[in-house]
Amino acid sequence: MPDSMTPAAPGLPEAAYRVTSHELLALLSFDRSAGTALTRRVLGLADLPEDHDLVRAGIGTLNIRDAVEIRGEQVTLLAQAQVLARILATSSQWFDITRIGPDSVSPSYVVDSPVGRAAILLRPLSEYVCIPLRDDVDLFDFVESTVDEAAASMAGAAEGIVTSRRYRGTADPVVANLKAQKSGSFQLAAAPLDDQGQLSVRDLATSERPGRVVRETLAVTR
Repeated sequence: MPDSMTPAAPGLPEAAYRVTSHELLALLSFDRSAGTALTRRVLGLADLPEDHDLVRAGIGTLNIRDAVEIRGEQVTLLAQAQVLARILATSSQWFDITRIGPDSVSPSYVVDSPVGRAAILLRPLSEYVCIPLRDDVDLFDFVESTVDEAAASMAGAAEGIVTSRRYRGTADPVVANLKAQKSGSFQLAAAPLDDQGQLSVRDLATSERPGRVVRETLAVTR
């Protein structure tokens, strides 16, 4: 991907760029494809018409940041905005890894498409930080390391869950949830469903790495 729309914040890679939820709504309004529908589903974004106030607000801030060109009624995406919109509109697969603690929720996503891939972090005030990933990056490696990092931050905590989901097309997501135990171990909730229709739960052995277990669970083809 090209360089960022806005300067990367301290602690973020130089290639990272940031967009707001309004700007994402605007980008998604340009192409109503299956990939766009999948993106909306994963990120929980409404399917709004082009003339909706929130979409227009997104276009307005993109324009201020020179990310679109406006000529009369014609709006054309430029540079980074165009690249991101293409990735979201052609997305074929998403991973959602969310750490849920007693005081905060920290979602992170990975999107894959024929035209590019990116990691996306949701920050306070509906700010999405997009980090481009090389084509040779193994997405399951990325997911595994993200889960391990989240699990390490909760080790021994009285509360804490790492939810992981893999989305493809219109199928139900593959789910793998980790719950932290006071002992420092974790419980895994994943398919198959039990007699009550709930995810089956088991304790992870001390020799099992949380990230590897989640990776293997999400890799199951259904």
